[in-house]
Amino acid sequence: MIKILLGGSPCTHWSIAQKNGRETQPNSGLGWELFLNYKIALDKYKPDYFLYENNKSAAQPIKEEICRSLGYSLQYINSALVSAQNRERFYVHNWDCPQPQDRKIYLDDILTPDDFYPYNGGELIRMKEDLTEHFDGCWQVGCTGKSNGQAVRVYDIKGKSVTLKSQAGGGGGKTGLYLFNGKVYSLNASGAEKLQTVPAGYTNCVPKEVAISLLGNGWTVEVIKHQLSYIPNILNEEIEVLSMYDGMSCGQIALEEMGCNVVRYYATEIDPYAIKTTQHNFPNTIQLGDAFQVREEGWRI
Repeated sequence: MIKILLGGSPCTHWSIAQKNGRETQPNSGLGWELFLNYKIALDKYKPDYFLYENNKSAAQPIKEEICRSLGYSLQYINSALVSAQNRERFYVHNWDCPQPQDRKIYLDDILTPDDFYPYNGGELIRMKEDLTEHFDGCWQVGCTGKSNGQAVRVYDIKGKSVTLKSQAGGGGGKTGLYLFNGKVYSLNASGAEKLQTVPAGYTNCVPKEVAISLLGNGWTVEVIKHQLSYIPNILNEEIEVLSMYDGMSCGQIALEEMGCNVVRYYATEIDPYAIKTTQHNFPNTIQLGDAFQVREEGWRI
């Protein structure tokens, strides 16, 4: 049997998008305490293989200390290589894995009109004639307001999506705005599923605005499949998984799509909608609750 530890501690406190009180130093702050839960689980669970993920924009001192704590180097992967979404993340794992090949997937390859909401007030305003500016790895073709801020930028449907954010809904900007058939739209849950390479309808069991938030917090499944596929004998052995901060269980999607024989899948998660989505799709998941329980004396699976 192969034992695998998966996890990506919440990045809210470390992300460059955090305008107030962003944590930039290791060994202090809630962000580091959340990471320590993963490290404690690693020490106690003693998996054969582990995978840790977080936002590329975390401060360099934090990333260096994560490397030291886990004993392996970071691997940077942009989801744009295997999807239509720009999403730069770092990963730490204890097996060799190359960069994915660029599949050259763009928004107009995968999205249909059913993947969009009409954007309120969504007439395109060009800040200057034939505007094309590069933001977040995407080509901006205009905006819906005079400020040209992130919430009103409009991107080319022939390019890539901006990174999905966890706070989103039908209103627009957080998931990106796009010019489609001459009108401005924002992505809905089905579009967000496609960008995260999640099976169609996977999040149908929760409200649509919640689904987009869950997807923004999740993993790009095709990236995880690529990485896990390089674990020796992963398709030939029974697998047990402990998933820290499991969310809606993108790791489990990856393992299932790979054809792995997962005999037990344990998850630490507290968000009720994330748990509902996981249990709807993978009812045999063993939910353990709060990740901080790993600190309890005598804790074990």
